[in-house]
Amino acid sequence: MVVLEVESADEWETVVSGCFVPLRCAGFESSFQGRMEHTGLDERVSVSLVSTSGTSADRTESLAHRAYSDDLHLSLQRSASGTVVAGGGQAAVRPGSVTIYATDRPYYLDYSPTDQQQLIVQVSRASLGLPRAMVEDTMRRLALPGGWRAPAARNLFSYVDSLPDGVNAEIGETVRDLAAVMIRSSFGEGSSVPRTSRGLRHAVQEYLRTNATTRGLDMDAVAREHFVSRRRLYQVFEMVGLSPASVLRGERLRISERLLRYAPDRTVEWIAYESGFSDLTTFTRAFRRANGVTPREWRRNGSAPMSA
Repeated sequence: MVVLEVESADEWETVVSGCFVPLRCAGFESSFQGRMEHTGLDERVSVSLVSTSGTSADRTESLAHRAYSDDLHLSLQRSASGTVVAGGGQAAVRPGSVTIYATDRPYYLDYSPTDQQQLIVQVSRASLGLPRAMVEDTMRRLALPGGWRAPAARNLFSYVDSLPDGVNAEIGETVRDLAAVMIRSSFGEGSSVPRTSRGLRHAVQEYLRTNATTRGLDMDAVAREHFVSRRRLYQVFEMVGLSPASVLRGERLRISERLLRYAPDRTVEWIAYESGFSDLTTFTRAFRRANGVTPREWRRNGSAPMSA
């Protein structure tokens, strides 16, 4: 990862143009600040966390016409608001919005309010393996329907927000896989299931995290939800020494620990059910196995650390 910090709009223009494509940038605050955390995964995909005190970026006609790449910017607005203008249209963005635009075409980004932050995936269009018409329709829409609320968008941006240590070709391929799934699923066409093992495992982990409190959730249902066999489901977790059932149990235990700590007026039985466990006995057994004490003993202790 490359981390760059600047205190002027001119310096910011150099940083952004070096990490992405040549742009014209301007600052809106007299005391401008910008920070770029940039990770190149391979020659066709990179991830950046961009934070500024308010700026604009203009990819002019002349700059776009000299483009040497076919990259897309998939951008999650993390804080503040702004406007993206491209392809004759514009989209207002706020926290949770996801925009998609091409770097070989003109665009203008108005991020003038302070405390801006965007998480950006820059990826070659050709490397996504999507129908050209679908990609063109995506760029015309500018904003992804549902934004961060769309499960496939959460899968992509939660993955790149906490990239595994060490950059390798497999991680880059996983990001491309999740990006393609996000675009494809926004049209309700084709498979919305990642084809890579890392991508599928991450999608299932996000699903289990989101649905951890659903009692009766079993692995057959999880496999059906992701259009894979139970064997395939377990296989992608066995590759990293886990099982989907253990991941679900871990999520439920984390929820139970928060409730034990911050809901002292609730009974242990109530916490068991609210955490997704089917009964108190199963909850107590799982909790003791993970923490070495029962939920009641853990609560009485009051200083027990949260599970990792």
